[in-house]
Amino acid sequence: MILISVIVPVLTVCLILLYLILIRRFFRVKSKLPVLGLRDGIGCLTGKRRWLAVLGLLVFLTSFGAQVSTKLWSPNMLMVFNYEEAARGQNPNVTRFNESNILSDQILEKVVSRGGLSISAEHLAELLTISTRLDAEKLDVTQESDLKISTEYWIQCSEKVSLYHVNPKTVLNLLADVYWEDFIQNYAENDSILDLSFDELEGMEYLDVKDYLQMQAYKLKNYLPVYSSASSSFRAAANGETFASLSQKIDNYIKIELERYEAFVLENGLSRDKTTYQSRMQYANRLLDTSRKKDMASYDVRIETINMYNAFMTRFVLIPTYDTNKEFYMSKTKVGVDYFADEAKEHLESATKLVEEMEHNTYASAQIGKHQASSNIYDQADRRIEELKNELINLAEQCREQCSAYVKEKRDGYIQVSFAAPSVAGEAARALVFTLFFVAALGGNAILAPFYKACRQDISRARAVKKAKTKTKTKKKADREEVAP
Repeated sequence: MILISVIVPVLTVCLILLYLILIRRFFRVKSKLPVLGLRDGIGCLTGKRRWLAVLGLLVFLTSFGAQVSTKLWSPNMLMVFNYEEAARGQNPNVTRFNESNILSDQILEKVVSRGGLSISAEHLAELLTISTRLDAEKLDVTQESDLKISTEYWIQCSEKVSLYHVNPKTVLNLLADVYWEDFIQNYAENDSILDLSFDELEGMEYLDVKDYLQMQAYKLKNYLPVYSSASSSFRAAANGETFASLSQKIDNYIKIELERYEAFVLENGLSRDKTTYQSRMQYANRLLDTSRKKDMASYDVRIETINMYNAFMTRFVLIPTYDTNKEFYMSKTKVGVDYFADEAKEHLESATKLVEEMEHNTYASAQIGKHQASSNIYDQADRRIEELKNELINLAEQCREQCSAYVKEKRDGYIQVSFAAPSVAGEAARALVFTLFFVAALGGNAILAPFYKACRQDISRARAVKKAKTKTKTKKKADREEVAP
């Protein structure tokens, strides 16, 4: 196939040689080209028109077939990045996109390994080129508004790769597959957080199980807004779920299922080690009480500081301001006492939450101390833990399916790959123009042929006459030298 790819270059070299011959002949005989004689020369083509037409048709079919075959055998591959962040020069995980990664050594080594190619990654890199439609544009990097980011990249594999017994299109297919896998693994949204692990539940206190499962559930809940903010109305075709409905399921799991489980454990005072758990709650309350005292001390300091402010200083201040529409208004601004008030409120809220945690720990410790549950109750709690685990695993799987459906439908797998099909009309037009130049060169040479032949005959006769005259002169000179004494 590589022999076919060199047909057009060979024809182009032949065309250049024909025009060089034509130009040489024209300048050689231009002084001897009478208008009527040139017309006679054109008239001499009458017998050669069929020959020129056949030759032109042969050149047209050869160049057209060679161009189409070459582009079918070694097409350009278009790689389109069709996710939202691509227009900002970013990967889906909001890291910076770098087009050089497409033809990086790491990617090409995987291409060579997967395809079992008999070519090194370094040599393969020399046969691959990447370009964009913006390469030809002169971008003024000093003006941010003129900066453009391409999301389409053309990749071309040279026909020389066939010398290593591999098809150029095969190389491009391997490159697309390898790069897509690398892109998904390193730059797509990372859903590894959906891979839940419950190894730590083994031997865990019953009340701690609730906190652990709640933490795992919040992993799922915090992962969904990444997609929900991008497309809140997206609905999966398989189950009709939306990100909002899936988030509501997780909320119900946390606020209903886990709360019911906690109430059941507290009601029956379940614990794997009663003494250890009660000691732990006492220690936790001491730490919480210390934090509460710090918050209350900070609260008191700020309240005292506020009371030290003069009433005149605590009045609000109006500052003349313009809004985004360039309209004038008086903006109320905060003074120092306002910031102290906000901080005092935050410390008081924090202390209140700490008190609630302390009361919860005290109640749990008391419940565990006064109840002695039967083995049936413990078995029931263990079964309930398994049910909660399975339900959370099911929610994680639903999240994964929903996100995968969104990526497939809305982002179409992040990357679209297609091969440029040769334009029959375009290739035919180029072949026709090439043929016209070829026929024109042949016709010009045919027209000038008789004049060039006559010119060469005149030159030959002139050389013969000059040679005869020189020979005669030489003979006469020799005769005079013999006659002289």
